[in-house]
Amino acid sequence: MEQSAPRTDEVPVPTAGQVLVRALPEAAVMIIGLPLVVRFVLDENGDTRTPWWPVPLLALVGLVMLVDRYAQAPLPRFDQRVGEAQWKPAFAAAAKTGALPEHPEVRVAVGVVACQTIEGVVVGIAMVVSVALSALAAPGFPWLGALGVLVILTGINAFRVRRSWAYLRALHTAERTGRRPEA
Repeated sequence: MEQSAPRTDEVPVPTAGQVLVRALPEAAVMIIGLPLVVRFVLDENGDTRTPWWPVPLLALVGLVMLVDRYAQAPLPRFDQRVGEAQWKPAFAAAAKTGALPEHPEVRVAVGVVACQTIEGVVVGIAMVVSVALSALAAPGFPWLGALGVLVILTGINAFRVRRSWAYLRALHTAERTGRRPEA
């Protein structure tokens, strides 16, 4: 007997805490894996030890993607009919006032964006830490450029995480109390 896939409108938007906890395994694999791969393929001067250096690096990328696929909090599908012009103002208003969008598809779209922002910050911090640890493992390699870009991108995302957290808190508080979303 074949079971049908669950409908996407039945998948609830996870809480901010759930997203945070579910992003930790991917972050751990990055933080542990990249310095180990770097230590294996680079010497102290930053030169490769083996011509096969892409193999362990690609294996690590594959492992991170696999862990992300199975550990990530399940999200509802982002409704493509909801445009940025609809969800961005709703996101800003919800973060400031706690009022949720009236339309369920906009509410879910903002929830998906909020979850992706929180996960992006966790992964960004993990990447910064893993590159910094890799710089200790192979100090001769020029890590400063990659580290600088990662810090800037993670910092930009970190400014948005507060709004995401506030939106998800408002969304789940409204669901628990049965409060009608305000426009």
